Amino acid sequence: MQMRTARVHGHEALLRGWEAAGFASLAALFQAAVDEGALPALEAYIQAAAVAAFLAAGGTAEVRLFLNIHPLAQGQVPPPPQGEQVHLVYETTGTGPIPTRAGRDGGDRRGRVDIAFDRFGVGVADFQRLLASPPSYVKIDRAFISGVDGDQAKRALLGQLIGSAHALGLATIAVGVETSREFYVCRDLGCDHAQGFLLGRPGGGLLAEASEIAESLTRSDRRRPSDARQRLFELIERIAPLPLEAPKAKLLEYFGNLAAPPVVPVVDRAGVPRGLIRERHLKPFVYSRYGTEILRNRAFGNTLKDFVIPCPVCDIGTPLERVIELFAEAADSDGVIIVEGGEYVGFLSSQSLVRLLHEHRLATAVDQNPLTRLPGNNAITAQVEALVTDGERDHVLVYLDFDNFKPFNDYFGFRQGDRAILMFSEQLKVQASALGGFAGHIGGDDFFLSCSGLTADRMRERLVAFLGRFRSDAESLYDVETRERGWFEAKDREGRVRRYPLLRVSAVMVQLVAGAPRPGLETLVELIAVHKTAAKAAPDNLFLVAG
Repeated sequence: MQMRTARVHGHEALLRGWEAAGFASLAALFQAAVDEGALPALEAYIQAAAVAAFLAAGGTAEVRLFLNIHPLAQGQVPPPPQGEQVHLVYETTGTGPIPTRAGRDGGDRRGRVDIAFDRFGVGVADFQRLLASPPSYVKIDRAFISGVDGDQAKRALLGQLIGSAHALGLATIAVGVETSREFYVCRDLGCDHAQGFLLGRPGGGLLAEASEIAESLTRSDRRRPSDARQRLFELIERIAPLPLEAPKAKLLEYFGNLAAPPVVPVVDRAGVPRGLIRERHLKPFVYSRYGTEILRNRAFGNTLKDFVIPCPVCDIGTPLERVIELFAEAADSDGVIIVEGGEYVGFLSSQSLVRLLHEHRLATAVDQNPLTRLPGNNAITAQVEALVTDGERDHVLVYLDFDNFKPFNDYFGFRQGDRAILMFSEQLKVQASALGGFAGHIGGDDFFLSCSGLTADRMRERLVAFLGRFRSDAESLYDVETRERGWFEAKDREGRVRRYPLLRVSAVMVQLVAGAPRPGLETLVELIAVHKTAAKAAPDNLFLVAG
């Protein structure tokens, strides 16, 4: 199922009924076939039965049929059945030879075949095979999807897997999506497709064209599109792509137009990007004596695939920072192909990406704290408003404030005060990165941290450890005598000399529970102000407010 359009992208054929044949498990059935030397025949029978059931249920070439292939049979997969326009996707594991791709480019009348790497991310050879023989899809294992909404480490790893696949121009499938929260996280990270019990359970009957559950999830998502996504829409070049099966001579016609761009994206029959073609790669043919005749000669191959080069691919919902990263990571890149629901939308040229990068840096610099380089009040306000609007997940907002910072700054000097602020801000950046959250600098000794997907109890544990670590590290800002004594003397606001403890930071933590009514921005500010004193008085310097 395409995550943004809710259209059904394909169906996976599942083998059932081995018990009736006297086998204890599916593995036992295949092991018996291996022992008897009947594995190729079994695979051929399963494929024929799956194709017949698919067609009987209304399947067409516009919807893929995914078939699992036994590792020992991957090099012996039978070709698609004659006369049937079926778009097959062979699912392979991390071992064994890669199945052939008969008809993938549209030249085989028996149908089309694509390859999907199953259980992506858990096999030791996955990335090596990805480079050696790139598939069309990678199916990200359930291990990375289960509970991803409440696990920041999983979310970070999932984002990297999706980004790595997109950098190679591959479509991603999240396997085992079972909750709406998992659905939203996978979609927000840019995953193209999803599969799991939330979206549909195994069964027979007619095939649906769209997922009612996915459509409902999309309708109920009240979060407004990000400004970055709106900007992407504005800068995308709507370059008409060329079909992969087009004859090579089509390139002469296309680039013969003086208004043609220097590159053209190439898509398959389903609208899925396969890469792009550069005009400059045609120059050896155009300017050679027989070059144009070679391009028109069918004997030398008559599809565009020989000229197609890889290009990074991003979903339209991919965060702007990740789009820029993909462009920067790809050597000699002409830009990024933009897709929605796995299908081609447009092309973001290198010039547009440079412009985006400049705008992003400028906007960041304007609102950035000059000392800590952390986002300032405008960015913090936008972050809070976004989290208040997102009612599908748990969020935690944290206000952090130094205790007795003014006496410390007055007594030890502003240079030591700046060192304390910088020390804390660097540790806060690391904490936000580990949590997959957001860190900001309100001003002076006031900071902000937010995190999504963690429970309040788990966030409290992390914060208590973080505040304790800073309190210990901050002792390095004092001389030996002050450290051993545990206090220093300085004047208070009324000019009286008082004893102050060593530096520490207090925090007010506001919990926003999924599905519960959310307070507005002004109410949140009031909640924090009211409980600052309680946080400073708490043994662990932390006070939790249920939002």
